[in-house]
Amino acid sequence: MRLTRLALTDFRNYRYSVWKPETNISILTGENGSGKTNLLEAVSLLAPGRGLRNAPLQSLCRTEASQWGVAATLSHGLDQTLLGTGADLSENSRRSFRLDGANVRSQAEIAQVFSCVWLTPQMDRLFLEGASGRRRFLDRLVMALTPDHARQMAAHERSVSSRNRLLADRPNETLWLASLEDSIARHAVAACAARLSLVESMNVHPFSGGDFPQSILSLNCDITRKLMSASALQVEDWLRAKLRDSRTEDRTRGSTSVGAHKADFLLSDARTGRSAELSSSGQQKAMLIGVVLSHAALIEQSRGDAPVILLDEPLLHLDEPRRDALLVSLLNLNTPVLLTGTDAEPFSALTGKAGFFNVQDGHIQPA
Repeated sequence: MRLTRLALTDFRNYRYSVWKPETNISILTGENGSGKTNLLEAVSLLAPGRGLRNAPLQSLCRTEASQWGVAATLSHGLDQTLLGTGADLSENSRRSFRLDGANVRSQAEIAQVFSCVWLTPQMDRLFLEGASGRRRFLDRLVMALTPDHARQMAAHERSVSSRNRLLADRPNETLWLASLEDSIARHAVAACAARLSLVESMNVHPFSGGDFPQSILSLNCDITRKLMSASALQVEDWLRAKLRDSRTEDRTRGSTSVGAHKADFLLSDARTGRSAELSSSGQQKAMLIGVVLSHAALIEQSRGDAPVILLDEPLLHLDEPRRDALLVSLLNLNTPVLLTGTDAEPFSALTGKAGFFNVQDGHIQPA
């Protein structure tokens, strides 16, 4: 797959801009605040979800504009796919998608043709902060392999929210609670099974390029532990019982104490066993990059197309051997890769092999 055209309209600091990369690897350089990360965010929004910043729709629109849009042309050999997303804030607050000129009802349809993963400087603290960021990172990897995962997680979150409200306002509605708990159990087990499948697959085929450490992925999750020794139906029954027995405690706490939203994603060095949270910033960054590259290879092997890879300031915290290893590894990927940096010199190893572009005040020009 190649990204051959990207158009931004009233998106962040872009009034209107059309970009036509000619190579799969693109290096975007410019001063802070010039719009490099905004461009990556626009690409990330072509996939299901809320993009690499997880930002509300209103903040995506250029100041004084009331609507924004992102459109892309993807080529697969001789075939082309037209993909677009945007929102009209004057009418409603929902984001819409278009695929080959037609409106799309379900984001799962988009996941079948386009997916992407990303790393940002904010994710350098992924293993030093709460589990929610790590879950979102893992779920994006899962969605690229199992497009239905987004629907399962959305349905799970709706049921959990409804159960929390019902416990607070009408705790005696036992039949209604049982129905919501049945929904939570079904969607939680499906989502956790998809997470477990990805983790197991990536541990079998770890990234082994250059000076990047091989990492072991694991899940801290009661549901996935049950799935390793019992059938999905048995785990659903167990989870329904747990939810039923925890109603009083969950009402006092104001939250649901068990489900797919309680899982955590962990990384450790395959050679030393050292966990990511005990590693240096450079080691953590190398682990995450290795996971992203391993994931891209796995998805390409299983689906034919790797996800688009967005790396915002990827060379931060990496020592020189790992910087070189990263840049060499990218040349082996058959998917669009977008990298950003304030200066082009650190990417010089890709001269003649990647497209170099300068971003300034929402304008993209060849460097």
